[in-house]
Amino acid sequence: MMLGNLFYKSEEDRLCQKYSELMSQSFRVALNNKDKSDKIRARAKKILIQLKKMNCKKIDKSL
Repeated sequence: MMLGNLFYKSEEDRLCQKYSELMSQSFRVALNNKDKSDKIRARAKKILIQLKKMNCKKIDKSL
């Protein structure tokens, strides 16, 4: 039973990771396709808004 706790990530951790992945993807795609990059960045912005509503302390360090 304890093994499951080792791999559990909080919602904040998952959202922070997803935000970072989307921003990296947006940067890579921007070199070839600005419109697609803007769509990816918009998704990342929605996640950032969620993190701010949750008062996530990690966003201040990573941004």
